[in-house]
Amino acid sequence: MPHPPSLSAARRPQARIATRQSLASARQEWEAGRRAKEAGQWRNARVHFQRAVQLAPQDPLYRLNLARAAHALGDNNTAIREAGAAFELDRSDAVACEMLGHALQRARRHREVIESLDSLDPSTPRSAGWHLCRANAWLEMRDFARATQDASSALALGGSDRPLRLKTLRTLGHGLSMLRRHDEAGLCYRMVVDADPLALGCALYAAHYSAWACDWPNLQTDLDRVQASIDRVQAMDDPTEIEALSPFCLLTLTDNPEVLHWTAQLACLKGQPDARAHRPDWPVPRPKGRLRIGLLSADFHMHATSMLIVELLESMDPQRYEWVFYSGGPDDGSDLRARVRATATLWHETREWSTQALAEQVRRDEVGVLIDMKGFTLGSRMTVLAERAAPLQLSWLGYPGTTGAAYIDYVVGDPVVTPLEAQPHYSESIAQMPHCYQPNDSQRSRPQSGQRCDHGLPEEGFVFASFNQSYKIVPEVFDAWCHILAGTPGSVLWLLVPPEETRQRLRQEAAARGIDPQRLVFAPFMDIDEHRARLPLADLFLDSFPCSGHTTASDALWAGVPVVTLMGQAFASRVAASLLHTLGLDELVCGQLDDYVQQAMHFGCNPLSHGELRARLQQACEQSALFDGRRYAQDFAALLERMVERQNLGLPPAPLAAP
Repeated sequence: MPHPPSLSAARRPQARIATRQSLASARQEWEAGRRAKEAGQWRNARVHFQRAVQLAPQDPLYRLNLARAAHALGDNNTAIREAGAAFELDRSDAVACEMLGHALQRARRHREVIESLDSLDPSTPRSAGWHLCRANAWLEMRDFARATQDASSALALGGSDRPLRLKTLRTLGHGLSMLRRHDEAGLCYRMVVDADPLALGCALYAAHYSAWACDWPNLQTDLDRVQASIDRVQAMDDPTEIEALSPFCLLTLTDNPEVLHWTAQLACLKGQPDARAHRPDWPVPRPKGRLRIGLLSADFHMHATSMLIVELLESMDPQRYEWVFYSGGPDDGSDLRARVRATATLWHETREWSTQALAEQVRRDEVGVLIDMKGFTLGSRMTVLAERAAPLQLSWLGYPGTTGAAYIDYVVGDPVVTPLEAQPHYSESIAQMPHCYQPNDSQRSRPQSGQRCDHGLPEEGFVFASFNQSYKIVPEVFDAWCHILAGTPGSVLWLLVPPEETRQRLRQEAAARGIDPQRLVFAPFMDIDEHRARLPLADLFLDSFPCSGHTTASDALWAGVPVVTLMGQAFASRVAASLLHTLGLDELVCGQLDDYVQQAMHFGCNPLSHGELRARLQQACEQSALFDGRRYAQDFAALLERMVERQNLGLPPAPLAAP
C-alpha cells in the first residue's frame, strides 16, 4: 500500500509558485529602482532596491544596487553591508568588489579596502578601477611606492574612459609627489589641466611641484594655467562642481590676501551645508571644572608642530585645563612623542576613524575648544570641524592663513602676522597673542657645533644660509640672493636641497646670473639634533618669500643665527617678521626687496656689525618671550578664556586684540 504524501511534499508546488512570484516581484522592484536611479531619484530608487533585496536576498545584483543607492545618499554603513553581502555571494564580481572598496574607503577603513580588493577571485581580471581604488587606499596608508605602482597600472588599463583617466592622473601625481619625484608629479597634473581647464586643484599642484623642482620655466607656464583656471572658475554659476583643491600650494606663489582668501573659501564649499556652519549657542562645558582642549593633528611625533608645542602642553595648569589628543599620524616611538603624550588626559588614535565617528568622540569627550592644527596640509581632518563637534573651534599653528571655513570661529595669530586691519581677508575672527603666535620649547637641544669642513663649507668667508625647502625658493628671491653673493666677496650660500637634479638647476640659474655655481653649497636632510648642530656654522639666514621660514627661522634664531626677512601682506609672509619683532630685532624686517639685499650685504661685509648683531640676538633669546614656553602657556590660556567668556555670554566670535 503506497504511503500518503507528506504535508511538506504536498506544499512544494505552492512553494515553487510563491518563489517564482517573489522573484518576479523582486525583478519588478529592481526595474522600478533602476528607472528611479536614472531619473536621479535616489531615495525612491533605494526603497525599490530594498524591497527587491527583501524578496530575493540571495541575488547579488539587487544588493549591489541597494549599496549604490545608499552610497549616493551618504548612508555608508548600509553601503558597506550590502556591497559586502553582494561580494560574499559572488567573489568573482569585480563591480561588487570595487563598490565595497569605495564604501570602506569613505569610512577610512583603508586596510580593509586592500583586504577586500585582494580577495577578488584570482581568475577575475583586475580592472583600472580596481587598481585605482587600491592606489587611493595605499595613499591614505602612506605607502606611496605601492600607490604609485597601482595608479600606473590603472593608467595603463584605463583606455578611453576620460573621467577615470583624470582621476588616475591625480592619484598618480599625489603618489609621485610624496616620493619627491616632483617633475613627474607636475607632468601628471598638467595632463589633467590640459584635458580639463577647470581643474584648478591640479593647476595649483602643477605649479607647486614645479616650485619644488626649481623648474622655473615650467613654473611660469603653470602660473599662467592657474590664473586661467581661476578666471574660468570665477565665471561659473556653481563653483562647487569643481574638484577638491589645496590652497596650501598658493602660499609660496602669491602674497595676495584676497586671492588666498577666495581660494580657501572655494576649497571649503564642498561638504559645508549651511546648517553645519551655524554656530551652537550652548555654553562651553567644563567637566570637573576643567576646560578640555581638543587637538586635532597628524603630527604628534618627531615633527615641527610637536617640537614647538611641547613646553606649552607641559606648562598649562592641569587643575584648570586638560588636553585631549586626536592623533592621525604615526607612532614613531620618539622621546618627543612621549613628552607630548605624557600631557594627555585623553588620547585617541584616529587615523582610520570616519568623520562622523571622530566628531561623535569629540562630543562624548566634552571638548570645549577644538583646535585644528593642519588646515590644508597632509593628514587634514577639517571635515570634523564642519560637523560642529565642539562649541568653540580654532585654527592654530598648523596652517599660516585663513581656512576660509565658516565653521572655524577663530584663527590664532599676533599683531604682526594677523593685524586687525587684515580681518576682511579671514573667514575666522582674528585672535591675537600678545607676543609671537608661535610657541617654542626652551628645552630644545643646542648641540655642540661641528666644523665647516664637515659640511663642505669654506674655512674662510661669510656663510649665508637658507634652510627652507626648495618649493619656497622663487626666481625673484633667488635673483636677490645672487645680488647679495655678488656684493659680498668670498661668501657662499648654503641651501637645503637634497635632489641632485634640483641642485643642478640652481647651479645653472646661478651661472646665468653671473655667480660661480661652486658658491652654492648644498645640505642634505638630517635628524633634528644634527641639523641644530650645523646651524651655528651659518653667519646669516636669508629668509624666503612669499612664504617665510617658520620653524626653520626659529631654529636658526635659537642657534644664534640672525635672520633677514622680507615682510609681505599675508600671514605666511610675516612669520619670521613676528619672530624678529618679539626678539626686538625689527631692523632685520624689510619692506622692500632692495632693502633686504642691502641689509644682508651690510652684515656680510661688516664683521663688527655682524658680531654685535649676534651678541644682541643671544641676549634677546635669553630675555624675550619668544623661547619661553611657560609664559606662552599663560598667555594662551588667557586668550582661550576670552573666547570662552564670549561664548558663555551668548556672544558671537569677534576679533580679539592683543592686550
